[in-house]
Amino acid sequence: MEFIVTTKAQRPAEMNGKCFYCQQPIGDVHKSTCVLISKKVKVRMIVEYDIEVPAHWDKNKIESHRNDGTWCSNNALDELKNLSDEQGCLCNVMEFECLSDEGEPFLDEE
Repeated sequence: MEFIVTTKAQRPAEMNGKCFYCQQPIGDVHKSTCVLISKKVKVRMIVEYDIEVPAHWDKNKIESHRNDGTWCSNNALDELKNLSDEQGCLCNVMEFECLSDEGEPFLDEE
């Protein structure tokens, strides 16, 4: 699949009639390795961190509360934000796995 370079591929740092990233002239085809050619993929984010729960809760109660109860998973965003504020970086608690790589390429010059 080929994608034509447009003026949108320029960046303010270099308005020279070329794609800022692959340096192909406007009107030519982006190089296949240009970062403006994207695709959607599915990833899994694996996060491990400590939380506080009532002392009498067992594994089943904790998992039920988090997965099936009224607790909203959006609350984890606040937990991760607090953890980030404390540690400065979440790299030591997160890992990513690519689950599928079947997306069709598309041009994203914005």
